[in-house]
Amino acid sequence: MCIDEIMDMLDANNPIEVQEWARMLAKKIKCINVFIQPCHREHNKNVWDNCALILSDRNDDELQPYLYDLFRWLQDRNWPGSDIIKKRLNRFEKDELFYYSLNESIKNAKAQEDEMWLENLLDLNLNGY
Repeated sequence: MCIDEIMDMLDANNPIEVQEWARMLAKKIKCINVFIQPCHREHNKNVWDNCALILSDRNDDELQPYLYDLFRWLQDRNWPGSDIIKKRLNRFEKDELFYYSLNESIKNAKAQEDEMWLENLLDLNLNGY
């Protein structure tokens, strides 16, 4: 099954059983960047909750190259999947790359004067950061 078919099945308008099956199939996808806030004509916010669930099941090593993109998901807490991604980031091993990506996100939020994003970034459980 190709990624386009899986993305079609992840649509929130599908029956829950179809969405669950698609998430199960997505576990076999190695290139997970396709699940980071897709912005395609057919696959956009309608799949973000399911994409966030898929990503939240991945381990830290798989997610590490995409940390900055995951922090961007927190720009608006009303976006589908934002709460799921926040919970996953809170479970992330807080290492040097995590804090580097977080600092870059904070710098960008400040530069863009995006108070909501900055607040959401600072609201992460940072264990004394």
